[in-house]
Amino acid sequence: MGTRGDGVEARAKSIRLFFIWNEQRCRETLTVNGAPLAPTPANLKYAARVSAEIRDKIRLGIFSLADYFPDSPRAGQPTAGASLFGDMCDTWLQTKGRLAKKTLAQYTNALDVWKALFGEKTPIVKLTHAVVSAKVGSHPWASAKLLNNYLIPLRGVFKLAGRELKADNPMEGIENSKHQAPAPDPLSMEEMNRILADMKERYDVRIWAYFEFAFMAGMRPEELIALKWGDVDWTLRMIRVERARSAGEVKPLKTYNARDVELVDRAVNALLVMKPWTFMAGEDAEIFQNPVTNRPFHDERSQRDHYWTPCLKRLGIRRRRAYQTRHTYAATALGGGVNPAYIARQMGHKNAKMLFTVYAKWIDGADRGRERAKMEAVLANEKAALEKAA
Repeated sequence: MGTRGDGVEARAKSIRLFFIWNEQRCRETLTVNGAPLAPTPANLKYAARVSAEIRDKIRLGIFSLADYFPDSPRAGQPTAGASLFGDMCDTWLQTKGRLAKKTLAQYTNALDVWKALFGEKTPIVKLTHAVVSAKVGSHPWASAKLLNNYLIPLRGVFKLAGRELKADNPMEGIENSKHQAPAPDPLSMEEMNRILADMKERYDVRIWAYFEFAFMAGMRPEELIALKWGDVDWTLRMIRVERARSAGEVKPLKTYNARDVELVDRAVNALLVMKPWTFMAGEDAEIFQNPVTNRPFHDERSQRDHYWTPCLKRLGIRRRRAYQTRHTYAATALGGGVNPAYIARQMGHKNAKMLFTVYAKWIDGADRGRERAKMEAVLANEKAALEKAA
């Protein structure tokens, strides 16, 4: 870019800087109080620092020619190609094109909120840690969970900006808000059987079969509606879980690990009930279907809004999410003394650690007082020993 290789040219009585700005080759003379800067060794070192500073600002999209060369005829031109926050958000979203549509839509909605808070046309380098932290902390978020979800794409945007612009990441030090996840709220065996009996009497048998299988297999709703007849192993009485459906889109499992679920008699019977409806469509046909459309369920809303919630209300059972069928499976198995490691494999957890964390209450209850009785015996023996010594 210049005879020195750093954009600095020493002339007879002045110093000139070379750089490319707004897709134009610029040659500007350094001045002090309107007079050209003499090419002394000290001034040449100063010119090299200015040249490097200018190139950094051009790269970041925040260079203003008038700040350095106010007498230049181009001093009034705005900087073209500045890296704006809105543009970086859009670029980051493009890199996530392989995500599930629902996830991509959630990220898009979140970034629309951030664009409104920070300004789409704001140069991204002006969004310092202080600016971002103040916005995050002062906005009236509906919940800690919502904020944490919105921070996911924002971190992605600034991480991308850091790589592209070699700029500091303003998200460093901005942590998630503390959020207490709701505890499992399973139904009792009596409640479960009342619900299933009511559904069998009032609804199409396909609705009963869906919820019977949900209670007996412990799967997530998005896994249930993606099951196909080809996943069933009738000989081993197992079913392969390897996909999910959300908002009509098939996607990988939450854990990205397929699993085989062993089926109890009631789960197998629910499949047999579905056979006349969907089995003849072939191995690639979904097992469960919406009785109104005679097509696979799009998501879990139809089952929840039209069948599950009205049923609980009708029976006077406290309202819960339909997802609680999964928690009911776990709590029922633990209460019956089933090995936690086996339950974890059935439900798709990597190990039993999460099971012990989430369902500790039911694990403790599974011993039916045996462990407490052991503690009582220890205390009684200790008391007897003290009385004897006295």
